[in-house]
Amino acid sequence: MKTKFTFKVFLPALLLIAFFYVIILVIPGIFITENYNTPLFPRIFIPSILIFSFVVLFGEVRTKCISITINKNDIVAKRFFGLLTKTYKISEIEGWKFSYLTGKGGTYEYLYLYKDGNKVVKISQFYHKNYFQVKNYIQGNFKHLGYEKLSYTDEFKEIFK
Repeated sequence: MKTKFTFKVFLPALLLIAFFYVIILVIPGIFITENYNTPLFPRIFIPSILIFSFVVLFGEVRTKCISITINKNDIVAKRFFGLLTKTYKISEIEGWKFSYLTGKGGTYEYLYLYKDGNKVVKISQFYHKNYFQVKNYIQGNFKHLGYEKLSYTDEFKEIFK
């Protein structure tokens, strides 16, 4: 069983590339100027917002844009569109939990696979076209550990793990 991406998965990746490009162009221009009368606030605020946005988008791509392949003996998780691959044995997976993320675009379900009490794989209805097929397969083959209330603080912490 393999997950399939929706078209929406490419938006954070494209925004990440765009922010990286803007950071390379804008930040040097802010600090390398012959006009010393420029206020200090834009010199600090604009680069900070750009870098923070880049980090959040990077974390979004790293933690949620994951392709999963579930084989007979293992689960292969590919992050960054296949650049980083990690394999987990089926016997190591304790079980799964789910949560809901509500936003302006609707409510989306997220499913987490756990190993040693930590989330190791996260799949979502937003990013995966065949989410419910994968969820049904996981429900039939792994232990259900319950519902996990979504915490934006935990989501933000996962960006830096």
